[in-house]
Amino acid sequence: MSWLAYFKRWASKYDREVEAYGYQPHKLLLPFRALIGKRKRGLDVGCGTGKSLEVMAKFCEEVLGVEPVEKMAKRAEDRGFRVLRMRGEEVGKLREKEAQFDLVSFFASIDYMKVDEVVEGVNRILAPDGLVFMTVEPENEDKLKLLFGKQDFEVVKRVSRKAYERQTYICLLFKKQS
Repeated sequence: MSWLAYFKRWASKYDREVEAYGYQPHKLLLPFRALIGKRKRGLDVGCGTGKSLEVMAKFCEEVLGVEPVEKMAKRAEDRGFRVLRMRGEEVGKLREKEAQFDLVSFFASIDYMKVDEVVEGVNRILAPDGLVFMTVEPENEDKLKLLFGKQDFEVVKRVSRKAYERQTYICLLFKKQS
């Protein structure tokens, strides 16, 4: 089963299950608050049902979600957020008017994407002073650092956190080198 099919099947129970697991996206982003500061436009890639968009809204004046699973996107919209139905690999295709973000996030979503395509897309839509925040599984950290590094991104801060079910996530904050 593909990851997209998996999340389509899981969408109806996603919120209940992550609540039971104790998933709290704000705790993952908290150690980065001082570096992120207040941002104008944020994009959450793989926003699911909008839990991570709620966190992004505390850092950004405007937030937009990207989610390919209709049921999840609809739930995020029910929470009051605007969500585009697209895969993370397609963010580089955003129209020019929508395509400048100074914070792009991936809360436990980039592990399910074709990272080389994602990096190229992020490179197109990130504002000059923009930051990229992500939570990744430890076994994918080196690959992500390498692929983002090839596009002149550097890690500004790295934190290891327990997210839920005692699962460790590596939280990374990237910025484009000048």
